Amino acid sequence: MKGLLTFATLLLLLLVTAGPANAQFIPGIEFIELEEFGDGLYAFRYGPYRNIFMITAEGVIVTDPLDVKAAKILREEIAKITDQPVKYVAYSHSHWDHAAGGQIFKDEGAKFVAQEKCLANMRETPHPDVVLPDLTFADSYEVELGAHSLGLYYFGPSHDDCMVVMIARPANMMFIVDIGSAPTGWVMEYNPTMSDTHLYNMVPYLKDAEELARRAGVTTIVSGHLSLGFDDDGKMQAGSSTGPISAISEKRQFWEAIYAAVRTEMVTGTLVEDVPDKLLASSEFKSEFLDRLGPNGYEKDEMWILLRRVGSYITSGR
Repeated sequence: MKGLLTFATLLLLLLVTAGPANAQFIPGIEFIELEEFGDGLYAFRYGPYRNIFMITAEGVIVTDPLDVKAAKILREEIAKITDQPVKYVAYSHSHWDHAAGGQIFKDEGAKFVAQEKCLANMRETPHPDVVLPDLTFADSYEVELGAHSLGLYYFGPSHDDCMVVMIARPANMMFIVDIGSAPTGWVMEYNPTMSDTHLYNMVPYLKDAEELARRAGVTTIVSGHLSLGFDDDGKMQAGSSTGPISAISEKRQFWEAIYAAVRTEMVTGTLVEDVPDKLLASSEFKSEFLDRLGPNGYEKDEMWILLRRVGSYITSGR
């Protein structure tokens, strides 16, 4: 596969071409996809967005409902598999494009779970389609139904200030939305302009996720979004929804390389506002990032913003 399209490009494709829910928003790729991983674990994709859910003998555990239309379709898909009710909905974070649409599950009695900062965010910036969590936690929480569980782990601010890492058991697969990608973690950060993306904590956060995976014996990550690439004939194709846990290490290495490049340039005396232009003109920087991201995954304008933000964090001691 020759490079991966960035999530920003995927969203543009969704906005431009999405029609009926069962339409193909990209030629050859279904708008809706359901995958079974075994041990009661499934993945549901709606356009470029993906969540996971777990079927148990005592009920269903769902993660991000995405939006009202997606949640309705997800509920219909679950009903095809089991007549068990949805007992829990777990939020990965508080952003509306993942957290909206849960009322259909609330109506059947589901309890909503989130890291405690998510509740504060949802109250501060309410949305009519976002259901407030019933249960909150500080550091970790285990959603349990019989022999199945969904572990939720918080390692500080990252993409949003309440983003959690999830582990579905007994399938023992990890799920990290937005900052955890598969099959490779070496991809551009989505929308570097987002004000509540805490870039300074990305490396520590991902290190904690790596350590959690090591302790838990997790070897597979489920991607929170559709990845797209091109085959040798230039035809667009879908990437795998899962990848090796090394994708988390690759994402950490991406952030380490970004920070190292900016720090090195600033040590030479380059003003922070000039760092992006200097780096983007550097053949060494292009070689490291353009070659690894691929022509379809490298977005120069977004990289400029990312470099400028990292320089500001470094200047402020972060």
